[in-house]
Amino acid sequence: MKKITILLVITFTFLFSNTSWGEWNYVTKNVNGDKFYYDKDRIRKSGKFIYFWELVDLIKPYKGRDLSVTRYTELDCSIFRFKVLKIQSYKNSMGEGETTRDFTPTDEWEYPQPNSLSEVMYNEICEEHE
Repeated sequence: MKKITILLVITFTFLFSNTSWGEWNYVTKNVNGDKFYYDKDRIRKSGKFIYFWELVDLIKPYKGRDLSVTRYTELDCSIFRFKVLKIQSYKNSMGEGETTRDFTPTDEWEYPQPNSLSEVMYNEICEEHE
């Protein structure tokens, strides 16, 4: 009976985990060694816009507490602009563990800087989904 209970607890933990992500696709890393990914399984397209989750996996904790940050992003490949819709920070790497910050930024379009990590990632996403 104990084995069945333990098995059920483990199964439900994985099934209903709120930080269960799909396949993170590695894109690049910065000079500090922080790695940048996007969730290939959760990309959605609506009209000319692409919606996706991106992840920054940090080498050193940000402000002494967070090891990863996810952003839900709207991307307009037609004129190459983006809007961050949601930002979440996590205690652990790869978007796991306790959520330490859940923030909705202002509703403004931005343009990636030339030769930036954002430009590299967004170019890859646009090429794959246009």
